[in-house]
Amino acid sequence: MGKQTAVFLWLCLGLWAFAQSPKPFAGASLVFQWVEGTPLTSLMLQAGSYNLGSGFGARANVGIGLSPSFLELGADLLFPFGTGRLLPYGGFGGNWVGLGVLNFFGIRGLAGVNYSTASDTGLFAEAVPTLYLASDATGIYGTAFGIQIRFGVNYLF
Repeated sequence: MGKQTAVFLWLCLGLWAFAQSPKPFAGASLVFQWVEGTPLTSLMLQAGSYNLGSGFGARANVGIGLSPSFLELGADLLFPFGTGRLLPYGGFGGNWVGLGVLNFFGIRGLAGVNYSTASDTGLFAEAVPTLYLASDATGIYGTAFGIQIRFGVNYLF
């Protein structure tokens, strides 16, 4: 599957979650990430919802690497614990990080908290541990562990 197709599918998931929810969100976050000790910093754009029904939500995201340059695509299922202004949540998902000739395919868990302000803005922070399968042009060559720390803001529609 080509990168353009993958980007299209991730964005479709986010837009589907966005359209299906009574309170969808779209936002941005600053991401500090470490993969096997290598620091990566990015700006992440996301769209989704904490409430698609039956106690779960979904989110899709696209990340642009600031240092070094890379592209990241991801999607997550979200499980909120409550409905108040302070909303802790957990979840799991997958992502792809393209770093030059290296590709990292990840399975991740996440834990975070969202605080909804008096307006329709939500501030959030989360930790995202990830297990990656790493590959390059010659094939798959191993696994890597990574963790992301995200700080961001979402606008609730």
